[in-house]
Amino acid sequence: MYVKTICPYCGVGCSFFLQVDDGKVTKVVENKNDPISEGHPCIKGLSSWETIYAEDRYKTPMIRKKGKLVETTWDEAYNYIYENMKDLKPDEVMFYGSSPSTNEDNYLLQKMAREIFKTDNVDSCARLCHAATCYAFDKIFGISAMPAKIEDWKAADCILIIGSNPESNYPVAFTQKILAAKKNGAKIIVVSVWKEQTAEQADLYIEIEGGTETVFFSAILKHLVDNQDAKVPKDIEETISKIKMPDVVNQCKITKQEFDKAVAMIAASKRFVLGFGMGITQHVCGVDNIFAACNLVLAKKGKIISMRGKANIQGVGDMGCQPEKGGKTMTTAMFLEPVKAFYIMESNPAQSMPNLNKVHDELKKKFVVIHTTYPNLTAEKFADVVLPCCTWAERSGTFTNAESRIRFVNKAIEPMYNTKPNYVILTELALKFGKKFPNKIDDILKEIAQKRPGYEILDLDKLKSEKGQFVNREPKFQKYHLLLCKGEDVKPTKKYPFLLTTARIPFQFCTGEMSSRSATLNKMAPEALCLIDPVDAKKYGIKDMQMIRIISEVGEIEIKASLTDKTAPGLLIAPYHYEKTLINKLVPLNFNSQVEEPNLKKIPVRIEAI
Repeated sequence: MYVKTICPYCGVGCSFFLQVDDGKVTKVVENKNDPISEGHPCIKGLSSWETIYAEDRYKTPMIRKKGKLVETTWDEAYNYIYENMKDLKPDEVMFYGSSPSTNEDNYLLQKMAREIFKTDNVDSCARLCHAATCYAFDKIFGISAMPAKIEDWKAADCILIIGSNPESNYPVAFTQKILAAKKNGAKIIVVSVWKEQTAEQADLYIEIEGGTETVFFSAILKHLVDNQDAKVPKDIEETISKIKMPDVVNQCKITKQEFDKAVAMIAASKRFVLGFGMGITQHVCGVDNIFAACNLVLAKKGKIISMRGKANIQGVGDMGCQPEKGGKTMTTAMFLEPVKAFYIMESNPAQSMPNLNKVHDELKKKFVVIHTTYPNLTAEKFADVVLPCCTWAERSGTFTNAESRIRFVNKAIEPMYNTKPNYVILTELALKFGKKFPNKIDDILKEIAQKRPGYEILDLDKLKSEKGQFVNREPKFQKYHLLLCKGEDVKPTKKYPFLLTTARIPFQFCTGEMSSRSATLNKMAPEALCLIDPVDAKKYGIKDMQMIRIISEVGEIEIKASLTDKTAPGLLIAPYHYEKTLINKLVPLNFNSQVEEPNLKKIPVRIEAI
C-alpha cells in the first residue's frame, strides 16, 4: 500500500509516498506527479522513513521525580501539568510552537495559550531563522510571506543566491528548479562567506564579508540607477547616492572586478530572481539586509525567494504562533523578562538558542513541558513533563511550505507505543483546564478557515490534491525602505582573532532529532566538523581531523577540525546539528532590535589545538 504524504524536513515541502507493508513503513517512493520534486526527492526525504522506528523513541509519558524522568500515565501527566500551571499569571508562561508540527497542532497550541492562559506569550522556532524575513516582507509587501513561488526559479534569466546553500539545504529546489534555469541559459551569481557546494555551480562566485550584505545590495542598486538600468523613489536615490565604490570594496572585502561582473549580469536580466537564507537573516542587521535585497528586486521588477528551513515553517506563524498583541518573544522570555514556565512543542531550545550556558541555567529554574518524539537535550536535561507525540507518519494534518502551499499529510500507520498526535494531546489537556477544543482534523481545519487570515479557502479535497492550495494572499503594496544599518561592525580582536559562522550541512537537519536517527544520513555525516583554512591550521599546529577547542566570550566547545581551502583565512564554519557539539554555547546574546532574532553569525572566537 502506498500512502501519499509530505516530507517532514525542509521548507520546499516535497510530496512522496510511504510504502506500507503489513502495517509497517518500509520505504519512501517518489511521487512523479509532485509539482515540486517532479519525482526526485532528496536523500533526506528518501531516508525519512528510517526515523519512524528509532529504538530510543519516547514510548509513554514521563515526569521528572527526584531529578530523573520516570514513566507515568497520560492522566497523571495531564494532572501534573494542571497542578503546576493553573495558577500562573499570563506574563509567567511561554508557549513555543514548531514547524515539524502541523498547522492543526500549532493552531491548538496558540489557542491554548490565548484562551486558557490568557497570554500572548506565543512564539516558535521561526524566531531563530526568518523572523527578520517575515517582518521585512510585511513592511514591503503587506504580507509576512514571500510573494514568489518556488517554480519562479525556472523562468529566471539571472539568479542571485546569497546567504544560502540550496544544493545542500534546499536540494530539490536546486536540482529541479535552479539548475533547470541554468540549463535554459540563466546566469547564476553566488555570494557567500565561504565557497560552499552551490558556489561550484555559479557563473560568478563572490566571497563577501558576512554582515555587509546591506552595503552590497545598495551598491548594486546605485550602479543600476546611475546607469539608468533602474528607477527608484527619490529618497532611496538620495540615500544610495552617498555610497562610494572604494568603501564597498573595503567593507565587503570583494574586488571591483567581481562587483562589476555582478552588476552587468543583473543589469542585463529581464527575469531576475534573488534567493536568500539565514546567512543574511541571522544578523543584528538582518531586517535591513532583507529591506536592501527587496529594494534591488523591486527596482528590477524581479522575484524574491526566502529559502525557509522547516517543513511547516510558514504555517507555524500563519497559525498564530507569534506574539500578536505585544506578547513576549522567546528571546525576551528566556533572557530579558524570564517566565516561570515553558510549554514547548517539538522544538529543542536547549540546543538551538544562543548563549546556551545561560539558557541551561534558565531552564533549570522553569517548569518545562515538552511534546517530542525523540529524546533531545531539552527533554532529557530540563523537562519536568515529556509528552510523547507520534511521528508525522502516524498522524494526519496539513503543512504550509515556504511558498505558502498547503498540503495534506496523510497518516500511514497507527501511532506506535503509548504515543499520541500533538492535536490530541492538546485537546485532552485543554479538558483538564475546563476547555473543549475541536478534536478532529476536519473540525480544526474548519476553525482555522474561520480564524486565520488567508486560510478561508481551505478545502479538504483540494488540500489532498497534488497541487494543494495556496494561502489566499497577494502582495497588498510594494514599498521601498530606507536602511538604518550600514553593515555589521563585528570584527576579530587580539583575544578572539577568528570569526565563527554556524551553518547547515547536507546530511543532517536542524538540531538532529530526526536526521541523527537515520542510518543512511549518519553514515554520511556522523559527527560535527569545523572547517578551517590550512594556513590558519598550520599556524596553530592543527592537523586534519584533530580535536580543537573553540573559545568565545560566553563559552567553549571541543570539535574536530577539517582543513579546507573553501573557507577564508580567519573564518571558521561549524554545523549546529549535533547535541555532542553544542556550537551555540559560543554564541553571545546579540539580536536584531526590531524582531529579536538572535545573531548566529560572525562570532569572535579563538582556537587551541588539543
